[in-house]
Amino acid sequence: MRPEDALCGPNADPTLFARISELVATSESLDEILKYIIEEAVIACNADRGFLAIADHDRGELDVRYTAGSGWTEETRIDRLKVSEETGRGITSHVAATAMPYMSPNVLEDPYYRMYFEDVRSELAVPLVDGHKRTLGVINIESTQLNAFGEGHECTVVGLAHLGTIALTVSELRAREAAIVQIGKELNALPEMNMILQKVVEVAAEALKFEDCSLFLLDRASGKLVLRASRGVLGKRVGEASYEVGEGLTGWTGEQQLPVRLQNPLNDPRWRGRFEEMPAKEIGAFMAVPINSPSGIMGVLRVQRRKSPYKWFPNDFTEEDERVLATIAVQLGIALDNARLLDQLVRTERMAAWGEMSARSAHMIGNRVFAIKGDVNEMEYLLGSSNLNIAEAMQLSESIKKGIFLLEEILNEFREFVKATQLDTEDVDINELVKQSVDEGFPKRSQTHVKFRLGKNLPSIQADSKKLMRCFCELMENSVNFMPDGGEIKVCTCIAEPSSRKWLRPGQQSGKYIQVKFEDKGPGVDSELKPKIFDPFYTSRAKGMGLGLSIVKGIVEAHNGVIFESGKPGKGAKFTILLPYDEPIRELTGK
Repeated sequence: MRPEDALCGPNADPTLFARISELVATSESLDEILKYIIEEAVIACNADRGFLAIADHDRGELDVRYTAGSGWTEETRIDRLKVSEETGRGITSHVAATAMPYMSPNVLEDPYYRMYFEDVRSELAVPLVDGHKRTLGVINIESTQLNAFGEGHECTVVGLAHLGTIALTVSELRAREAAIVQIGKELNALPEMNMILQKVVEVAAEALKFEDCSLFLLDRASGKLVLRASRGVLGKRVGEASYEVGEGLTGWTGEQQLPVRLQNPLNDPRWRGRFEEMPAKEIGAFMAVPINSPSGIMGVLRVQRRKSPYKWFPNDFTEEDERVLATIAVQLGIALDNARLLDQLVRTERMAAWGEMSARSAHMIGNRVFAIKGDVNEMEYLLGSSNLNIAEAMQLSESIKKGIFLLEEILNEFREFVKATQLDTEDVDINELVKQSVDEGFPKRSQTHVKFRLGKNLPSIQADSKKLMRCFCELMENSVNFMPDGGEIKVCTCIAEPSSRKWLRPGQQSGKYIQVKFEDKGPGVDSELKPKIFDPFYTSRAKGMGLGLSIVKGIVEAHNGVIFESGKPGKGAKFTILLPYDEPIRELTGK
């Protein structure tokens, strides 16, 4: 029946369905739409009260969400369906089970009726049914009069139920679309896949109404599907729980690279139940989809729902659910493949850098060792001479000690370069860390002074405080060295400015960043030298190996951040660091 065909109630308003249809099309508030529908249903049918219950397919229950008319309190709203749900009966439960309207002219003689309001004498209940013949909710109106409702009233409420179904369906589609978009952003925001897998699982479970969701990835070394992210009790077994390819429903999905969707997985011969998100007696619907790439299977994404406590209330997954989960799996597959290609590229670049670094380090160490050997030979000659010159011997000794010191400096720089990407993260207040870096690392008797401009209420970040302190101290030391006659260093923190975001890589654009800027009044960096200053072994200073800024860049990038220099030559250097901070996942319910 079309909504416009339901204008047959005695109090039917010819504009009623047009007004609600417009509200469904324009309002993004599901609560507003459904509240309005039950209120208009009570008015149109001259009822004393009514409610609209929404089906929770995860819990297998009806939730009285919206009420209208007399006698309602928050307590009565919450308690309204307890009696009927405990018995599995009641008019509302009967309508939810049969997905058919039901009208009772005298509830005192009705076999389904369970009394809640003592003054009720007649009742009309109509289901909200989707295209899969599943009950999404029930509109229930009540009257204190016998025979209060007729066929015309039923037609009107059926029409309103159709509009309610449309509103629920549109809201669910919007929530799913928003979830898929958010997951896409999360997958593109960070290059380190382990940092976002759990977040993807949480968004998928919450926004798409999957009670439990687990992600298994194929481990190339062992050939097993290993749990990498999970919501619920399996979260404690991440990295430990695994299936052989072909083992159980999860392994079968990986082996066949085909989805599986079951209403009762325990009855399937492929079921093994080795790693369950819930006790076996509670397991209801099960669904799993493969995560593929051009090179083959990469993993399996699976979801489960608890068994409905009421036999009449199905909570199985639909074809739409499978398509949504498959879409998420495709996104994951692309992101994982990109991460793998990026890892291969980084590994290739790293090997090239290691090759260059090894050659340069060997040359510099060789020069130091050669000089030390020369001094040692000279010392041996002096010690063997009958006319030992103490002053000359002391001079050689100082030269040897200086050579050893320089050798240790080279090895220490080499060690810092290697350890730049090895992080021990914790919650860090960036403003406190900046001030601590200045207190501990800034030269006490320097003619240069520091001016702070620190943003207020900045979010904390996950970072290695010792490594970041090394970055800040290195940048301040650079500024001091290039301003021998003194000057001013400005240190600023804030949420990343729009003009700074252009320096982010494409995969980082959707992230949130804190900005730390070091600005001095020295000579600045010549335009032709800007691309080189972060390269290993590049230096314009007489001392040092030229690894300082390279180490800074490695530490910042290990934090999934970016560093760049944007000062004007002759007017000072301006180093800016962008560091990501996390945000809580927005709840995508469509309400």
